[in-house]
Amino acid sequence: MSATSAAGRIAKAECILVTIPFDSGGLPVWSFTSNPKNTFDVMLVRIETDTGLVGWGEAFSRAEDVALRSLIETRIFPVIIGEEANAISKIKHKLEFGLQNFGRVGPTMYAISAVDIALWDIAGKAAQLPLVDLIGGPFAKEVEVYASLLRYGSAEGVAKATRKAIGEGYRYVKLHDIRFEEVAAAVEEAGDEAAVMLDVNCPWTVSEALAMDARLSKLNLLWLEEPIFPPDDYRGLAKIRATGRHRIALGENAGSLRDFVAMADAQAIDIAQPDVAKTGGVTELLKIAAFCDASAIEFIPHCAIFGPGQLATVHINAAQRATPLLERLYFDFDAELYGDAMLPKAGRLAVPTGPGLGFDPDMGVVERFRVA
Repeated sequence: MSATSAAGRIAKAECILVTIPFDSGGLPVWSFTSNPKNTFDVMLVRIETDTGLVGWGEAFSRAEDVALRSLIETRIFPVIIGEEANAISKIKHKLEFGLQNFGRVGPTMYAISAVDIALWDIAGKAAQLPLVDLIGGPFAKEVEVYASLLRYGSAEGVAKATRKAIGEGYRYVKLHDIRFEEVAAAVEEAGDEAAVMLDVNCPWTVSEALAMDARLSKLNLLWLEEPIFPPDDYRGLAKIRATGRHRIALGENAGSLRDFVAMADAQAIDIAQPDVAKTGGVTELLKIAAFCDASAIEFIPHCAIFGPGQLATVHINAAQRATPLLERLYFDFDAELYGDAMLPKAGRLAVPTGPGLGFDPDMGVVERFRVA
């Protein structure tokens, strides 16, 4: 039986919202709602075919997003039931074209991304090959991970977290604090032991960003990420990039390849950061990677996710000649969706070798933290 016929038709689809508590070391965390708490969403999509294969996908989610789950169940699943599971590009186009009025960036694309990831998982299982083998084969058997710190709001907090990450073997640390004092404290703590990047999550106007860009220049940051709001103000971003003080990283809020073409046309970008659970899934990230390769733009996907999207990102990174760093948000979960399999060791993570994404979620953890 061929891999294509083994995939079968989509017979069932289910969306499962899991919200897992985490420990931030007693330090403050971002607030996504008016009642912040230390929990993290994993929005799972489970697709089963009539041949018995099951694929897992993930949509970007925060703050127990039952509205996104409803969108997936009511607008996405009715469109895909009965389709040939191996027709990944056809299904993706059908969803994007049919739902274009509901957004080319944001929740609709998150939902489409989840389906795409799940279908690639099925394709790998049908072929009895890991995803990385389906997308060109590995350049690396493991990927280097960077510790993506939370926002701590104090020089003491960010220095403590930086030191802890370095002690665990990380050689790259990304900050999310936005004041100079915190950033400088982390850079001083890292010294020659780790390179430091800064993601400020779009807080500044262009003029404010230009002033901070100048002030931060003496810290020798590896890159400056998303310095202005809105994140699609590519003309404004181009002005900051034109100073030459920092490499500018963008793209976690993009919805497709076209957004990265627009960034490049505006000369606004040095480092592309598409998120597989936001930006159209595996299919779209492979297009973006090829575009970056042809455009002298560094490709380093965003990965603030911990389910099938994280697994997919590992495979995508391993398939690149210049293997990108893998992002991991720096905190400890009460339970890991894949046990110890996706926990970095000395700042590195092995590429899964099992079929498809390589691992299925631990259903005990899923049921324990499932949101009704």
